[in-house]
Amino acid sequence: MKEIYFVIIFFILKGLINPTFEEFSYFFLMSIIGVTKFVFALLVLIGQICHLVGALIFRAYCRNVDTRYMLIFAMCCSVLGNLLNFCFAKRWNLEVEIDDMFFLIFTDVIFNVLSTLLFTLPILSLFAKITPPKIEGTIFAFLTGTLNF
Repeated sequence: MKEIYFVIIFFILKGLINPTFEEFSYFFLMSIIGVTKFVFALLVLIGQICHLVGALIFRAYCRNVDTRYMLIFAMCCSVLGNLLNFCFAKRWNLEVEIDDMFFLIFTDVIFNVLSTLLFTLPILSLFAKITPPKIEGTIFAFLTGTLNF
C-alpha cells in the first residue's frame, strides 16, 4: 500500500530533518544544571504519568481528528518545543528569571507528552486502520523499528 510507504518516508525525513538531543540532555542536566539522579527519576516519573493522561486525552477527544491535521499541529508544537529547549540550553530562562525546574518540567515533560499525543498516537492509529489482517504484528514491529531508527 502506498500509504505505508509514504508514512515510512515521512518518518525517515522527520528523523533526518528534526534532530533530537535526548542522549545529550542527560549529561547536560547532570553536569551543567546539577540535577540529581533522584530529581531526574522524578522527572521521568512525571513524564510517564503525563503520557498516560495524554493517551486518555487522545482517546477521549482526538481519536476522530484527521491524522494530517494532528501531524501539522504536532510539527508546530515540535518547533516550539525545540526552540524552548534551545533557550534552556543557552540558559536564557535565567535571564528572564524562570526557575530551571519549572522550565525543565514545562519544556521536557509537557512537550514530550504533546509529541506523543499529537504525533505518535495518530500515526499508530492510522497504521491500525490501514494494516491488512494477519500482519499487524509485523507492521507494528517495522513501524516501531523505523521510529526508533
